[in-house]
Amino acid sequence: MNRLKIIRIENNKTQEQMAKELEIGISTYNQYENSERDIPYSVAKNIAKLFEVEIDSIFLPTRFTVSKTKEEETKVKPIK
Repeated sequence: MNRLKIIRIENNKTQEQMAKELEIGISTYNQYENSERDIPYSVAKNIAKLFEVEIDSIFLPTRFTVSKTKEEETKVKPIK
């Protein structure tokens, strides 16, 4: 079980609640939690803020990659 799922369960939140609070689709959140999709850095920061923890406490070990989207937003990619 990855750290994101653990901290979500410890805080008694469902994936649906997380998706709603982050203003993303539940399937997108599910993919983040199951390491099937890179997490944009801005979303990772919002997740850490929701749980009132440092981003590194949820997403370590991570590597940061630059997205090829228009925004060139930094993304968090969990190491598998």
